[in-house]
Amino acid sequence: MRRLWFWWLGIVLVSRYNPPQVVAATMLLLAMILCVVWWVNQGWPYLALCLSYILGAIAAILASEAVAPSPQTHRVRLTAVASLIVLLSAAGFYLVRTLHWA
Repeated sequence: MRRLWFWWLGIVLVSRYNPPQVVAATMLLLAMILCVVWWVNQGWPYLALCLSYILGAIAAILASEAVAPSPQTHRVRLTAVASLIVLLSAAGFYLVRTLHWA
């Protein structure tokens, strides 16, 4: 129980001092859950919602870095943009493959 309490206090402290990081982490957690649901069901609404959560998280990360740059601003922005490119290319590949075989 004590470990759970310390874990909860850590989340509370992070949410007080860095709310955009909590929002981005929550969106990425929801995206991972929806990705698993999509993997099981293969329904496109789950994939669309997963992609929207990931795009929202990337936008939140880029916006928070623009407002309050961290010491690793260049790496964070590069990683976010690279993730966006990989995400959009993978989604495009999936859609082209799906439309081609339909």
